[in-house]
This record gives sequence, C-alpha cells and structure tokens, in this order.
Amino acid sequence: MKSRSDITGLLDAARTVIAARGISGMSLRTVAEEAQISVGSISYRIGDRAALIAAVLDREVELMAEARREWRERVGDHDPFGAGSLADLICEWLDQGAHSRRTSAIVTCELALLASREPQSLRAIDALLDEGQGLWRDVLPPTPLGGRLAHFIASYCLDEQVFSILLADETDYRLLRHSTVRAMLRGSGASGDPTGSRWHMALVERLAVPASAAYDETAVPPQGAKGAIAENIADIIVEQGVGALSHRTVAQAAGVATSSAAHHFPTHRDILFAGVEAVYRRLRSRIHASGAKLGSSDIIRLTHECALAALGDPAFRPFAIDMRRRRAENVHGQYAQWLGIPTDSDRARIQAIVMASIGNGLRSLATEAEWQAAPDLVHAFTGGSTSVLIERKMT
Repeated sequence: MKSRSDITGLLDAARTVIAARGISGMSLRTVAEEAQISVGSISYRIGDRAALIAAVLDREVELMAEARREWRERVGDHDPFGAGSLADLICEWLDQGAHSRRTSAIVTCELALLASREPQSLRAIDALLDEGQGLWRDVLPPTPLGGRLAHFIASYCLDEQVFSILLADETDYRLLRHSTVRAMLRGSGASGDPTGSRWHMALVERLAVPASAAYDETAVPPQGAKGAIAENIADIIVEQGVGALSHRTVAQAAGVATSSAAHHFPTHRDILFAGVEAVYRRLRSRIHASGAKLGSSDIIRLTHECALAALGDPAFRPFAIDMRRRRAENVHGQYAQWLGIPTDSDRARIQAIVMASIGNGLRSLATEAEWQAAPDLVHAFTGGSTSVLIERKMT
C-alpha cells in the first residue's frame, strides 16, 4: 500500500539527492540508495524518472505554500513599509534559503533551469513560482504598488538565492547584497546618495579578489584539436546544460573517439571546466560587443549553473562570483536612462533591477511566458514615478 508518509519520505530523499548532486545526478538508483529502498519500489510507487521529477515539483509547491503560510504568520499585522523593515525581511528570506530552506532553494533553482530547457516537461513550475511571488504579496499592501513590488522582489530573489547559498561565508558578498536590497526599495526618481553608490562599487571591486581566478584575459585559449573540442563542450552546455556532459557526449559532438576526448580532458571536472571557460569567453566577448543584452538565455542559465556547480566543486566559485558582481557592468548607463537618474548615481539600484530582470527572464524561459522588453520590465518593477511612494513609506 502506498501511504502518504512513504511517498513523502521518498520524495524528500529525491530532493536530498538533487541538492547534493544536481538534477542530472538524480536517478531512480541514486534515490533508492538515499531512501534505502529498491528501484522497483520507486517504480511501483511513483513511476519513471520523469514522473519522479514531476512529483518532486509537486512536493516543492507544497513546501513553498507551507513556508508562505509560516511567513505570513511571522509577519502578522506588521507593516514592513511603515516600519522600514522590508529589506530585513528580504535578506532573512534569502538567508533561510542558504540554511534552513537550503534543500528547497537548490531544488527550486534546479527545477527552474530544467523547465527553462524543457518547458513542456514541468507544467507545474508556474504553481511553484506563483507561491514564491505570493509570499511577498501576502506581506505587502494589496495595492498596485504592493503587487509591483512583490513581482520585483520575487524576481530578484529567484536570481539572488543561489548566490546567497554559495557565498554565505563571503562578508563582502553579504554586504553587497544588503546594499543591493536597500537600493531596490528606492523610488524610480531617486538617485541615491553618491557616498552609498561609491560604497557599493567598492564592494564590487573587493569581490574581484576571489573572482580573479575566473578569467584571465591574457591567457591563451586552448588551440588545435583541444580548442575545437572545448568549443564543442561549450555547445553542449549552451544547448543541454552542464548535466549533459560526459566523455561520450563530448566525443559524439566533436566527432572523435571517446579516448581522444579523454586524452585532452582526462576527468569530468576537466571537461566541465574547459566548457565553462569557453562559454565564459563567448559571453564576455558578447557582453563587451553588445552592451550585455539581458535577453540571452545563455547568460541566465550559465550564471545559475556555475553557482550550482560551485556548490560541489570550489573551482567554479570564481566564475559565479565574477558573474554576480559584473551583472550591471555594461548596462548601467542604459538602465539609468530608463530610471531617469544620472549615470553612475545609483549603481546599487541598477544592480537590483538587472538581477530582477534576470530572475524574471529565468521564469519566462521556464514557463514560456512572453519575454518583456527591458524598458517595459523596468517600468513594471518600478511603476514609473509612482514608485517614489516606496521611498516615502520606507523612510
């Protein structure tokens, strides 16, 4: 008999595997080992791997709804606008995702990435992301302003959460995140204190130290056959994600023998690192050439995949830090124009809006929602001049 508690325990075992190995490392066998049951028992109770992933998604919807209720009860009648505590609530939510909700936070990101590549396979992802946005609607006033801000915060958190997990021990990152969250709540017509903006950018530059190993512009990329295979690895990452990498898939893509791929890249880590470096070079080149168009699904996926990969392999940590710190590097002038503020006057707020744009982009990819033009999205987040009410309420 398939009892509810048995199914819940099985799904939680699957969630534990995903949090530790990624969704690509979750199989009926790995879940059976974690749950200490047979593979046949999983097949009988749930079905195949696709059915198991769908059931894990349903479990995450259930857990997010529970977290939403608990959060609503915790906040109670407190007015985060009037008390100026909304920034505290946002940072605490992200910190919970790095600690007590860590498994759910990682699984949610893994599911969103999977759905961004295979939208038809995870129709219920809408429900999960809606619960996340609903959490903020619950604690904000039921007004157009509250609705816009809930959209803004939920989108920002969807992008920021994976970095809050990975970089929880980086003091400069945590200070940078606090600066970004506070800036998120400034009105669209406000330009922020120049001293605060300089502080924010000083934090960005301080993170250049742990990020320095990510990319050396003077380094010579792999040449010849090794370089060609590295580009094939990059193609696989862009098209299928890092979870699809193996010596066999790389050899097939490159049209070489598996032994040849293994000769140039002996370990799985060598393959992954070479591919990420190759994609990274492409993206950095594209960023410099195009002004960092944020509609790139490659940028959205790779930043999250690198952060997730770094949870298991510290070698990828510099890539994740560099991507987090450089998000608004080449678009801040354009965003300042859309916000109606002087260029360089409030880099922290622009960082918040860029990150929320990327979070919204991940949701659009996962749900096949219409992709909003960047100026329209900025207006959707801020409500134009109406959003100065945020600033007035928060002071």
